[in-house]
Amino acid sequence: MNANSYITTDELVYTINHSQEIDRGDEMGPVAVRRGKYVYVYRTWQDRRDEDDKPMWMMMIPVNIESLSELYEREDLDADDLENKGFWPLIELISKYAHTPMESREQMEVAQ
Repeated sequence: MNANSYITTDELVYTINHSQEIDRGDEMGPVAVRRGKYVYVYRTWQDRRDEDDKPMWMMMIPVNIESLSELYEREDLDADDLENKGFWPLIELISKYAHTPMESREQMEVAQ
């Protein structure tokens, strides 16, 4: 993978929030928010807003993820459900992020 195909955590969050490929067509989501060592992905912006009442995130992406298989192993994520509902662009984006070397993620974020 070359440096042009690397993606920072900020770019991951921005792309999830603004990509028309990832948006389900209803302009409601998904929505991503970085909190500490995780990027939380919510199904809709309303779920993000209502989280104070109860957690409603769809997945937690560790910022130190090294393989997409780490998400498939998590008990709080039904990755097959995501595939069945057409979230392929989101899955591909997370895979690209997972394959970005840690030191490159950090260097790119510091350089911005």
